Amino acid sequence: MTGQHQQSIISRFLSCLIPVVKRNPYASRAIEFILNNPLYKGVLILGSGTAVAQLIGIVTMPIITRLYTPADLGVLAVYSSVLAIFGVGATLRYVGAFVLPKQDEDAANLFGLCLTLLFITTAAFAFILLFDSELLTDIVDISSIEQYLWFLLIGFFGMGLYTTLNYWAIRQRDYKRITYTKINQGAGGAICKIFLGILSFGPLGLILGHIVSQIAGIGTLARVMWRRERANLKTISLSGMVSAAKTYKSFPIFNFPASVVNTMSLQLPPLMLLALYDSQVVGFYALAHTLVVLPGSVISGSMGQAFLGEAAKMVREGSRELRSLYVRTLKHLTMIAVPLIGIPALCAPFVTPIIFGEVWTEAGGYCLPLSLTVMGSLIVGSTTRLTIYGYNHWTLMWDVTRVCGVLAGFYISQLFGFSVMLTLTVYAAIMLVMYLFNVSLNLKAISNLTSRITRRVE
Repeated sequence: MTGQHQQSIISRFLSCLIPVVKRNPYASRAIEFILNNPLYKGVLILGSGTAVAQLIGIVTMPIITRLYTPADLGVLAVYSSVLAIFGVGATLRYVGAFVLPKQDEDAANLFGLCLTLLFITTAAFAFILLFDSELLTDIVDISSIEQYLWFLLIGFFGMGLYTTLNYWAIRQRDYKRITYTKINQGAGGAICKIFLGILSFGPLGLILGHIVSQIAGIGTLARVMWRRERANLKTISLSGMVSAAKTYKSFPIFNFPASVVNTMSLQLPPLMLLALYDSQVVGFYALAHTLVVLPGSVISGSMGQAFLGEAAKMVREGSRELRSLYVRTLKHLTMIAVPLIGIPALCAPFVTPIIFGEVWTEAGGYCLPLSLTVMGSLIVGSTTRLTIYGYNHWTLMWDVTRVCGVLAGFYISQLFGFSVMLTLTVYAAIMLVMYLFNVSLNLKAISNLTSRITRRVE
């Protein structure tokens, strides 16, 4: 689906919606508030695309669960977890610095640095797969996806390239363009999975669909960037990239290991469940996690990207309203997350076998403990921006603490022979404690930053 087609659909939708809104004074005031607030306007634009993409996922999931087995979905969960862990290193997290340079020429050299690092890390990953794939299997138990290792390389490069282009779009606050790509990713991935499922591709169909859902939209973002930023891109030089690498060296030093550890803490459950139980349990977990994530993902990803854009702008401008923005966003997200995620999780044990088939009944029971972690992730994860406040080392500390807590939780579960449900409950409790700790760190970092800004003004 092209951007023009999407714009046409959105325009027709709005033309129908506006008369209804005008007749409702409460809705009218709400829309006016959103449109006059850069953060929530960004969330609305990004959220619309994410909502469409997630709606596609919701509609197609009952079809997918009837074309693939729980074990197939378990293979996909392991593949995506491994890819997420290793994919963090694609650009050594320099992409996180895109929003910081005041001059677009400096940001362009940072972009060139990220592309260069992406090609280097992809080549290194290919070398490992070609000559020493045992090294990879020694780090992570991936016996279930051993025959799909080379697809990890495709996913690695595609994910790294899309992430790099997406962060540039966030810098430019081009939320509409990001929205178009999210729709393309949702539709492309779902169609691919269903088509290959009908052809009985098994786990490979899910993996190929996952790759499509990651790389769709690269062409759109690349074309727009070249058209708008051609002059800035021509300023990229070796000396400029070296300078950018030195200026933002805290990102590979602190943010990169923190991101690796952070991703590990989020992606460990499928790998740990595989070690403690079997791939079928991983498949049930994967469906349950998808079900509880889907409602909130409309808000979390959009809010996270919009909040990043607005918070970074405040930091660059030396605004003292950052704490107010952070607290207000936390409150609004809490009011949204509890009913949006909690209610479907309570209903999941009853509706899962009806919608997805009797074979998936067990997945419904997993939704309640997982909903607690997802609510914490939506509320806290969307707004934690310690890196742009200048506290990369705090991010690393928090992520190390969290992954140690998660590992300890699974170790205790194994030691005492806990059931799957009890294991997931222990995991959820640990994650909630860690999210509360994260809020305190963000408030402290914002307070310190505001104090420095006040002293400079005085």
